[in-house]
Amino acid sequence: MKNLFVPFLDQYAATEGIEKVAALLNAIPKNEIGDQPWPEFKCALQANFTIAHSNDTIWLKYEINEDAIRVVTAETNGAVHKDNCVEFFVSFGAEKSYYNIEVNCMGVCLIAYGKGRSNRKYLQKEVVEQIKTHAVVKQTAENHQFRYAWEITLMIPLAVFEYSNITSLSQQTGFGNFFKCGDDLPQPHFYSWNGIEANSPDFHLPEFFGALTFA
Repeated sequence: MKNLFVPFLDQYAATEGIEKVAALLNAIPKNEIGDQPWPEFKCALQANFTIAHSNDTIWLKYEINEDAIRVVTAETNGAVHKDNCVEFFVSFGAEKSYYNIEVNCMGVCLIAYGKGRSNRKYLQKEVVEQIKTHAVVKQTAENHQFRYAWEITLMIPLAVFEYSNITSLSQQTGFGNFFKCGDDLPQPHFYSWNGIEANSPDFHLPEFFGALTFA
């Protein structure tokens, strides 16, 4: 199991513009999303994330380089996993239930809560839309082939975790995993930060979450 320390940075105040925060997060160490145990779904992909918190907010930035872009989902709590998608699954303390926060490369989000894949509770649209996002998508040329370099920064306020009794992120512990997927891309893929052991792609396996410690 991997262990991730989430630093506290007071300059990451919620009053800061998210574009400024996206730039500040470049100073935080990057974590690779590179585990993919299913050979048929491997692709030419680079993905990493940085994470920090400001007591009442989680700041999360993903940076991706891949071959194709697909953006179809525009509705909150829609099927964002079919587009170019990144995901953050997290539980706090000793909770058995966890949140899955999923967002496509244009910033459309989905959030649900529960103990496993089945019978998850989708959060209300107005709660999900408290998350602010900042997305940048660029086309690049490598070896005479076009690729896409995109990044997305999320400002996740504490209020989003409405099923948990959390008044502060400082000194909080929990478990989580970070993912990159794209179910309907020309080459579907399923990558994780902490390793997963399963016969087929499945992110809803909390037994393979890593440990999180918030400063």
